[in-house]
Amino acid sequence: MPDFKPVNINGYDTFYAECADGHGEYLMIGIPSNASQDISDIVTQTIDGHFITEVGYIHWDGIRFIKAYFC
Repeated sequence: MPDFKPVNINGYDTFYAECADGHGEYLMIGIPSNASQDISDIVTQTIDGHFITEVGYIHWDGIRFIKAYFC
C-alpha cells in the first residue's frame, strides 16, 4: 500500500502518494466525494515540491484518484 500524506488541493483536504507507471512519475491524489471538477485544475501548480504537467484519472480500491504527473 502506498504511503499516503495529507494535502490540500484547491481547497479540498485530501491525501496523496508518490507513484510511477510506464508514463512517468505522478502523485496519486484522492478525490473527495464532495469535490467538484475544479480539484483537477492543478496543471502548472506545484504540490509538495512537484511541478504538475499533466493529469489523468484512475479508480483504485473503490476510490477515485487524480494521477498528477510531474517533472
